[in-house]
Amino acid sequence: MSEFDPVAAYSSGYIGCRKDPRADEVFADYVLRYGGDPNGANVAFDWGLEQAGAGKLSTLWLTLEAVFPGCLPGPAQLYGDCVSHGAAHCLGASLAAEIYSNKPDEVTGKLEGVPDMPAEGVKNFPIAPESLFAWRNSNSDGWVCSEAAQTACQKGFLIRKPYPNLKIDLTAYTEKTIKLGGYPVPGEDWLQESKQHVARTATFVKGREQCRDFLASGFAVFNCSNLGFERTRNEDGVSRQVGSWGHSQCFLGYDDRPETHKKYGQALVLWCNSWGKWQSSGGRKVLGTDLLIPEGCYWALADTIDRCQCIALSSVAGWPRRKHTTYGAMGNV
Repeated sequence: MSEFDPVAAYSSGYIGCRKDPRADEVFADYVLRYGGDPNGANVAFDWGLEQAGAGKLSTLWLTLEAVFPGCLPGPAQLYGDCVSHGAAHCLGASLAAEIYSNKPDEVTGKLEGVPDMPAEGVKNFPIAPESLFAWRNSNSDGWVCSEAAQTACQKGFLIRKPYPNLKIDLTAYTEKTIKLGGYPVPGEDWLQESKQHVARTATFVKGREQCRDFLASGFAVFNCSNLGFERTRNEDGVSRQVGSWGHSQCFLGYDDRPETHKKYGQALVLWCNSWGKWQSSGGRKVLGTDLLIPEGCYWALADTIDRCQCIALSSVAGWPRRKHTTYGAMGNV
């Protein structure tokens, strides 16, 4: 049994995510060199995402839960590996949206399906954050958001299943799997396996409106910040921003409806944490609906986004769809 208590640790000043302007520059250069654009405003304009979420309730978490039932909240952190959890949640949600869209992959031309993995693997969250964390080139805790994003694009990731050829089993998140890689980093066999599944594109997302429009378009966003939040939710699942955590999380929803603005003075954004069922009390029903947010998630005022570094990951190279599996487009509630 792990003695690591993420709530106590982060509330006491534990640093799970670090700022590194040089790493941000390296990541931006990488995106440009491989045909992308690190400026989210340009991406939103070029791909017609602007205003996609205006006035809407965007529910990316429902898509994630439909494709991977029981994956949230996932296991609680056992170490200071929050950045890899944030990136893994982002990859999982974007992959789920692509599967749900029922459209062929833009590169392979194939329909993507749910990857085969044990039920326990789904419960532990289908994308293994350890497979990202292993490439940080260090045995210390903590990481940088832009380095995790570049790893997802360049090195790829693994899902929660056994890999006999690598002599590892990632079905469950454990103290043993956290220690894989680091320094030295994984070898060539691991790389060849993980590079089969990558995020082909990534971009920095700035401000609440960009975040709103990416989420409404099916692109999850993960973040690094120094923002802490209450352990209790109100009747609508909202937690107040209090204190400071050096922490990374993922955004899985956005509520820009007029009735939400009327009650809270602005929109709300859904934060997805990596601490299991860490909140002690409060509602989960979305304002004015019968929808429930997942355990481990909470709404917060949208202006919290303005104090985060945010990155969107998309075009997740997935798996050929099995012919008997079909999904319908979900859209926004």
